[in-house]
Amino acid sequence: MISDDHSTPHPRLLALERYLLRDENNADAVISWIRRSPMARLVHDMATHRTPICLRAVAKHPAGGATGYLAALLMESGVVPTENFDRIRLEVWQEEYFATLPNPANRSLLKQYAAWIVNPRFTEVAHLSTKDESLRHRGSKAHLIAVCDFLGTLDDLNLDLGTIPQRIFDDYVARHGRTGKQLTPFIRWARTRGMTHLHSEYLQSDLADSTASAATNDQRWAWVKELLAAEDIGLSARVAGLLAIIYGTALTRVVSLRCEAVTFDGDSTYLSLGTEPIKLPDAVGSLLRQLLDVAPTGFHDDNTWIFKGDRPGRHLTTAALRLPLTKRGINIRAAKNVALLNLARDLPPSVLADLLGISIAAAERWSTHSAHDWTDYPRVRLTTGPD
Repeated sequence: MISDDHSTPHPRLLALERYLLRDENNADAVISWIRRSPMARLVHDMATHRTPICLRAVAKHPAGGATGYLAALLMESGVVPTENFDRIRLEVWQEEYFATLPNPANRSLLKQYAAWIVNPRFTEVAHLSTKDESLRHRGSKAHLIAVCDFLGTLDDLNLDLGTIPQRIFDDYVARHGRTGKQLTPFIRWARTRGMTHLHSEYLQSDLADSTASAATNDQRWAWVKELLAAEDIGLSARVAGLLAIIYGTALTRVVSLRCEAVTFDGDSTYLSLGTEPIKLPDAVGSLLRQLLDVAPTGFHDDNTWIFKGDRPGRHLTTAALRLPLTKRGINIRAAKNVALLNLARDLPPSVLADLLGISIAAAERWSTHSAHDWTDYPRVRLTTGPD
């Protein structure tokens, strides 16, 4: 099936063929995919020994759903070892982008920095990742481009990392705003290696500013009611939105929830966001049960993720969940912040951290911004219990 000429198909690709055809009811869909997918030519070249069977060969093609899907299929079927495809895509992009830099010293420096600092951030294998690596991939590219632009500016000024005065660097950062602040990890790495005496600081995240949004608690609950009834929005986006709005859970956390986080007790549905399971409201629990009952799409049968993606073994991206909500006028970030403020008023930091799976430091920050003093909580808890 994979090879349509008279050459002997590569034996490793037969494992992919068996994987795709393990369900005979999918035969027509598989054939249609082979013929219409932008990756059809690459599969054919792999089968006929023209292209090596590896993830790097896939990563050299333009990024898109087709390349990611083929990479996931190759890993899921055991044809290639399981690796982080986003990291491999980034490495291929780096080779091409760094080659365009006119200064060979900058090329060598950036290769070292990428290999030691940037690429190791992609530590988890792609289809077992609990992170949304596509966001990390785009962020890493933007970061490296910012570093390249800075080094190019140094070349134009006949300076280097060792000779640039701090005032010139500070002026560069001020003129480039957020992009300039992206240089901090690179500058700190260069400083530890004795390449520069520059100082650079990370962007300061102001929690108070992040909570200053147009959303109110009334608006938050209005969005909850809207999502409970909005059958024109996909079930995945509805459930994810409800979890974010009610419990203040970031979509990056929601999207990576595993099926094992859900438990049932009769008609009650429990979800473990942290160490303690939370009993969901009946209406939310009902929607979550419906989502779990949805049959997987494509050529894979994956019971790992609550929010199953189209690629084998992958969960949905945050963008796939956020976009339908944004189009509906629902500000997930604002609603999440309001939820955390309200929860922090009602629960002490240690309990909030356990329930939501956030760090105790984050829980304490939200408690501070909620203007609730839990200093006496242990004493009150001991003295107000039953006699």
